[in-house]
Amino acid sequence: MRLIPGLVLTLIAANAFGADAMTLVWSDEFDRDGLPDPAKWGYEVGMIRNNELQFYTKARAENARVEGGNLVITARKEDFKGATSTSASLNTRATFPFTYGRVEVRAKLPTGRGTWPAIWTLGVDHETWPACGEIDIMEYVGFDPDRVHAAIHTGAYNHPANTHKGQAHALPRAADDFHLFAVDWDAAGITFFVDGAQIHRFANDGVGNHATWPFDKPQYLLLNLAIGGGWGGAQGVDEAIFPATFLIDYVRIHQKP
Repeated sequence: MRLIPGLVLTLIAANAFGADAMTLVWSDEFDRDGLPDPAKWGYEVGMIRNNELQFYTKARAENARVEGGNLVITARKEDFKGATSTSASLNTRATFPFTYGRVEVRAKLPTGRGTWPAIWTLGVDHETWPACGEIDIMEYVGFDPDRVHAAIHTGAYNHPANTHKGQAHALPRAADDFHLFAVDWDAAGITFFVDGAQIHRFANDGVGNHATWPFDKPQYLLLNLAIGGGWGGAQGVDEAIFPATFLIDYVRIHQKP
């Protein structure tokens, strides 16, 4: 996608969500074909969590590449290092951890039962999860094609007690087109948007309790496409989904000057 000048981006950021103007501080417009820019993106590698079926690979064009103005994350059916499928999970842990701001990701979701794409953030001390905090900007499971989900997880608000704070949002035929998924995150709370409409808000309770509000420390962004797992595979995996493709048009992070 063509990079819009920074001033215009600032105006768009202010107008789209009705908040104070912010400045673009980090972005990827995915304008250069090839592997994702290593100065911006790192990778998770392996079979990481949630009993998912895929092996996340590193710098493998079959699973993550920039092409035609989009980041293309592809899950493939193949035997690979003990897994039955491959995919990619990109993150900014080493390149751009940040505290507060607006995150905007324009993306087109994959289709089919068994797909589980996500746009989310984790605290940089993610080994302490859920105490580090997690912001799920967008989650989608292919067996439920007309809804997307937004949520937070903390030490106090999490599974298995089912106390996580979230909201499902009706988005009929969600995978048919690109949509803009976003959050505004500041010391007062986290507000979630789809295509400019607010769908959820999690407010800081103000008591200084890290178990309920760990979001005063840096988080990093993740983009991934999982296959199966505890939620994505709750109704099985349709083998006809492969190759499944998650397209990201751009990622933009704004902060107040």
